[in-house]
Amino acid sequence: MKSIPYIEYTKLQARDKNAGQWYYMSHLANACASADYHRTSAYAICLLNEGALRLESDLFVNNAQAPAIFTIAPSAIRKFSDLGIDYEARILFFRKEVFLEGQTDINYLDKFDFFEKTGQQVVTLNAAQFQQFRSYFDLIHEKANETAPHTTAIIRSLINIILNEIEDVHQSQQAGQPVTTDKGDHILSRFKTLLSSHFIQERQVSFYAGKMHLTPKYFSSLIKQDSGKTAGEWISEMLLLESKVRLQDKSQSIAQIAYDLNFSDPSHFGKFFKKHTGMSPLKYRS
Repeated sequence: MKSIPYIEYTKLQARDKNAGQWYYMSHLANACASADYHRTSAYAICLLNEGALRLESDLFVNNAQAPAIFTIAPSAIRKFSDLGIDYEARILFFRKEVFLEGQTDINYLDKFDFFEKTGQQVVTLNAAQFQQFRSYFDLIHEKANETAPHTTAIIRSLINIILNEIEDVHQSQQAGQPVTTDKGDHILSRFKTLLSSHFIQERQVSFYAGKMHLTPKYFSSLIKQDSGKTAGEWISEMLLLESKVRLQDKSQSIAQIAYDLNFSDPSHFGKFFKKHTGMSPLKYRS
């Protein structure tokens, strides 16, 4: 599977004198710098116009067929990969602190839980919905090249419209779906959510089982049955994912990364990393 690299949007912005200071729009294929997992400081909304893409967001994997729209929170570690099918996609980044200027509710963006909620980062669109979203993306692209006094306010309003339209699509689709009662799916989803918040400090299966009021043995059997991987493997994969992202920042020493990730010493971190990747942290970074 060919990897599609990804870049912190502010680096793209620095190369484009016409780009806004708090948002950036690009074709996904142009927003490339590294073939590995990344995290950005911005919210991201990707409109898949043609073809198909695979999105990995933290440990959640979604395969999407156009037309579709992706939403990704700033904290998420993400990666796009192609599926051997030609694709065309545009991606919009925006920073929370500037988007919320003039907003009395500083938690306004939190109500759009599709940025982080399990299974909602990708939503398929019908033809009418796709045309609507494409018109909004076209307007933002058009306005981004203007220097009129109200350009920023207009773009902020268009992003707000897009967010509310996505929410409406989610609600309309959920209204027609049967309520699922599969216990394994529910436990796995909750486990992944807990894992994203606690994996650095908490690496014992018993911690996550306790959060769900289950015995470690029963909890582990549900996770293994539903995902094919043990809870311990999920914990290690999340830690490895975070390690790879931090190692890309060469301003941090490997020793500091080891301690920040709650390893007892750099040697322990090195053994963990080599066990799962076949290479040392230093070799991976080079």
